[in-house]
Amino acid sequence: MTNIIEQDEIISDDVVEGAGSIAPISFKGEIEIYPAQRLITHDQGTVRAYAARSRSGNPAFALLCERGLVPHIYNASKYYAFNNPAMPKLLGAGLVDWAPLRQKRYVIIYENKLGKPVAQKNQLLAMGLKPDLVLSTVIRNLSSALKDMRDADFVHGNIRLSNLYDGGGSNFEKVMLGECLSTPMGSLNSVHYETIERALADPVGRGLPSFEDDMYSFGVLLAMMMRPADPFPGMTDAELIQHKIEHGSYATLTGKERFTGSVLELLRGLLNDDPKQRWSIDDVLVWVDGRRVVSKQTAALRFKANRPLEIENHKFLRPDELAIFLPQSPSHTARLIDHGDMRMWLTRSIQDKQLEENIENAAGTAKSHGTSGANYDERLSAFVCMALAPNFPIMYRGIKVAPQGFGRALVDAVVGRKDISPYVEIIQTQMVSFWISCASKAGVDTTELFQMFEVCRTYLRQNVIGYGIERCIYFLAPEAPCLSEKFKDYHVRTPEEMLMAYETMAADGNRPENFFDRHIVAFLSVRDRAVIEPFLPDLNAHEKYRQILAVLKIFAEIQKRSKLPSMPHLGAWITQNVDPIVNRFHDRDKRQKLRDQIVGLRDKGDLTKLLSILDNSVQVNEDLRQFRSMIAAYVNMRLEHARLEHDLEHDATFGHGAGRQTAAVISGMVAGVIVVLYLLFKSGGG
Repeated sequence: MTNIIEQDEIISDDVVEGAGSIAPISFKGEIEIYPAQRLITHDQGTVRAYAARSRSGNPAFALLCERGLVPHIYNASKYYAFNNPAMPKLLGAGLVDWAPLRQKRYVIIYENKLGKPVAQKNQLLAMGLKPDLVLSTVIRNLSSALKDMRDADFVHGNIRLSNLYDGGGSNFEKVMLGECLSTPMGSLNSVHYETIERALADPVGRGLPSFEDDMYSFGVLLAMMMRPADPFPGMTDAELIQHKIEHGSYATLTGKERFTGSVLELLRGLLNDDPKQRWSIDDVLVWVDGRRVVSKQTAALRFKANRPLEIENHKFLRPDELAIFLPQSPSHTARLIDHGDMRMWLTRSIQDKQLEENIENAAGTAKSHGTSGANYDERLSAFVCMALAPNFPIMYRGIKVAPQGFGRALVDAVVGRKDISPYVEIIQTQMVSFWISCASKAGVDTTELFQMFEVCRTYLRQNVIGYGIERCIYFLAPEAPCLSEKFKDYHVRTPEEMLMAYETMAADGNRPENFFDRHIVAFLSVRDRAVIEPFLPDLNAHEKYRQILAVLKIFAEIQKRSKLPSMPHLGAWITQNVDPIVNRFHDRDKRQKLRDQIVGLRDKGDLTKLLSILDNSVQVNEDLRQFRSMIAAYVNMRLEHARLEHDLEHDATFGHGAGRQTAAVISGMVAGVIVVLYLLFKSGGG
C-alpha cells in the first residue's frame, strides 16, 4: 500500500504508527481511510486520527470516535455549511466497518489542509511571539472564522493552542483551527482555556459552551502565543482556578508581562470574567480595523466579605471560594449551618439578603430528603454550594457536573463502569431544580433544563423495563449511541442501525440469549417511541410468547417502515425462539403446520410475513374456541363416566331394565326375521 502522507506533513518519526498491510476502509464508496497510517498530531485526546483520501485524490483525515465520548453529530449539519479557510472542511460523518478492531465505529472525516501544529509540546503554555505577528496572521484569520461561527449560531468549544495548525504555510499566514465535533465540547481544554465556572466541572461534564466562552478561549490562546513564559510554572489546576477567582483571568494568564496598549485592551476585553462585558467578535473586528472599542459597563465585583470565615486553618473572604472548599470536606457544612456560623458570617460580613435566603432554602431542601444516612453531609454541602456560587457546577460525591453536561457525563460514567448512584441521587433529590432556581436569579438561561430533569424524575420512579436511569441517559444525551453490552462492538444511533447490528450479529453467530435489555428498550423509547411504546406491556409481561411476539412486532415495523433489505440471518435467529408462540396453539396439527410455514420463511428475511403467520388473531381465536368446545365435551364425558361408575357400584339392579328392553328388541327382531324367512319358504312352494 502506498503511503499517502506527504513528506511535509510528517511532524516527527512517530506521526505514522503501524505502517503495516492493513487494507484501506471505504466510507460510502467515496473516501478511503488508512488504518495503518496514524496521524498523531491530529488526534483529539483518546480519539485517534488516521490518514484518508477522497475519491478525487485530496488528502483527508478521519477521527475514530470513542463510544463514551459522545460526538456532536447534530452540529455537523451546521458545520457542512462553513467555507472558511481557517477551518478544515467537513467531508462526511457516519459508520464504517473498522476491520482492525472488528467493530462498527463512527468516524468524522475532514479535508486535511491543517499542516503542522503551530506549537511544540514545550511551547503550549508560552510561545513568546511578537504581538504584531499574531495580529497580522492569527487574529485576522481566526476572527474571520469566529464571525462565520457566530453568524451560523455555532460554537466551536475546542479552541486551544494544541488544536491550532499552520495550514501548510509559514509564519502563521494560513493558521487554522482544528476540528471540534468528535469529543464533548471543552473536554480536552485545560483549565487555562475555560472560564472559572466551566473549569471547575469535570471535563466531560462541562456541557455546551456559549459563544462568549469561545471568545474567552480565543483570548487565552492569544495570551499563550504572546506571553514569553508561564507566569506560574508548576501551579495545579485547583491553584490556577483559585488564582483566577482572586485576581481575575487577565492577571492570572498574563502575569507580570507588559503588553502594548492595544494588545492590552484586546486581552482585557476577551479575558473578562463577566460574559456580559466580555468582548464580542464584533468588538474584535472593530479593534482589528484600528478603531477604539466602546467601553462596556464596569464589572460588578464578586462578593467579598469584610472579615473572613475561618474553618480550621483556612480563611474565606468570598462565597465562591467557600463553595470550592466545602465539597472536599462536607462534614464542615453541617456544623456551619447547625451552629449558625454561616448565617452570622453572611449577615455581618456579606450583607446580601438574596444570598442569605438562598442558603436558608438550600439547608431546608437538603433536610427535606432526610438527615440520616451516609450521604447527608454530601447532599447538604451540594445544596449549600449551589447557593453560595449559583454559576458553579453541581458538586456532589466526587463528581462536578454542569446540568447542561449531565447527559454526556452520565454516558461516560456508564461506559467507564463508574458508580452512577451520584447521578441518580442528583436527579432524585432535585438538585438540578435547586441549581436552576439559584442560577435563574443570577441571570443564567435555564429555560428547558427544569422540565427535562422533572421528566427524568418521573422516569426514575418507574422500575419497569423502558424506564429508570437508562431512559434518562438517552433523554439527556440524545446523540449518545445505545450503551447495551450487546452493542459494545457497534455504534447504534437509530432503530435502523440497531436492526442492521442484529443482522450482523446473527450472521457472525454472536447471538445473545435475549434480544432486548433495559438499555435497548430505553433507547428505543426515546429515539422512536411510536415503534415500541404500544408493546411495553408485552415486553414487561411474564408470558414468554408475549415478549418474543413484541420483539418480532418491533423488528417487523422498523424493517417495513424504513424499507430495509431482507434479513435472513435475523429471521433465522428469531425462528429459533418462537416455540413459546407456536406452543400456545392447542391443535397439534396446527402447530406442525405453523412450523412448516416458519421453515419456509426462515431464510427469506421478511419479518413482516413471519409476523403475519405467528400473530394471526383469527387462527388464535378459532383454536381457542375449538379448544374450549373440546374441553366442554371432555367434561361432559367425564361426568357421564363418573355417573355410570357410581351406579354400577351402588345400584344392584343397575342396567337390568335396559337389558330387558334390549333383549325384547333383539327377540322381536329375531322373531321377525324367522317369520319373514318362513313366509318366503312357503311362497316358494316349499
